[in-house]
Amino acid sequence: MIGWLITVPLSVCAAARAARLEESSPLLLLAAGLTPLLGPPALVALGIGLWQRRRPLAVVSAAAAAAHLCSALSGLGAPLRAPSPVGTLPALRLFSANVHYGNRDLGRIGEEIRAAAPDLVALQEIDPDGAAGLQRAGVLARFPYAVTELRNSPSGIGLWSRLPVADSQVQDVRGMAVIKASILVGRHRLQLYTVHTVAPLGDDRVRWQAQLRWVEEEIRRDRGPLVVAGDFNATRYHSSFRRLLSEHLGDAHERRGRGWATTWPRNRWPLPPLMRLDHVLVSPDIGVRSVREGLGQGSDHRPIVAELVLLTGAVPAHGRRFATR
Repeated sequence: MIGWLITVPLSVCAAARAARLEESSPLLLLAAGLTPLLGPPALVALGIGLWQRRRPLAVVSAAAAAAHLCSALSGLGAPLRAPSPVGTLPALRLFSANVHYGNRDLGRIGEEIRAAAPDLVALQEIDPDGAAGLQRAGVLARFPYAVTELRNSPSGIGLWSRLPVADSQVQDVRGMAVIKASILVGRHRLQLYTVHTVAPLGDDRVRWQAQLRWVEEEIRRDRGPLVVAGDFNATRYHSSFRRLLSEHLGDAHERRGRGWATTWPRNRWPLPPLMRLDHVLVSPDIGVRSVREGLGQGSDHRPIVAELVLLTGAVPAHGRRFATR
């Protein structure tokens, strides 16, 4: 009985993913996000079936285990050789974090930003009070360029840059702000999107899919070095997010063989973070030297700190219109 209680829901999840129905309900969405954790229970059910010599249980649990393990392995990635300094531009360090709307203890995340010494800071769920506090603390003082849409809601977002920012814009996508900006790295231009989607709960599931589809359509039109960073409220095991991962964009964690790294939820003790909803996506002409997770104290997400480098052949910048919004 225990074996079937384990196997049946796991088999339903595997079948839903095979039929591309993993986004048809909140429970299936949650299960898809937990894909790397579903293989071991299926192996336990397989062990029970073999021990009790129950062939149907063994066969079904083996199929479920194979399906979940194969899917999980596809998201692990493989460590690529880090680009050497020869023939490249200097590395850029990006700090991306959902700081949690209403967080009254942003000082600890501010200290993380200071310690990481990034060139670019992308913050989601940042409100006017939080941004003002970070400014007063001097955390953002070394970033002369900023593009922000600070709101008294979880849809607030901001980008701070040590490097000149050109051609920036903020667009409202189904109630959530998205920042698009060109970062000028010497003579070269890096296109950067800062994204935050809604959580796919209840009626917001359709809105979440539409927001990810908007990002997908936008990046298709971009050429040259591209970074898309933020809280997607999705993992690579969700088909709406997976469409962003193509020859044009790859996941920084997967580029370093760390696809199973997790960022959420970080404040549900005794549970550890179970999935990675936060991502840094990069085009093929951007190398990933390193990527790690921060602590994110005071938030329910862990930050991501990625060291990126534009490879030889990046598109030169033309026409400098700096943004200090």
